[in-house]
Amino acid sequence: MEAYKNDYKKHEDETLWEIHKIRHQLHKEYKSKSVEKINTDALEKFSAWQKLREGVSTT
Repeated sequence: MEAYKNDYKKHEDETLWEIHKIRHQLHKEYKSKSVEKINTDALEKFSAWQKLREGVSTT
């Protein structure tokens, strides 16, 4: 993986390293998607989460 000015190593901070890995994975997943597709997917996930949450809180 390419090194950046603000790059850090796993031994320096394990939590930041995990965030770094997550961001890298998200970049790989989203680099081929359009902004519209990313937003549509996010809205669908949020709506599903909201319905699930409402169902849990009303019972």
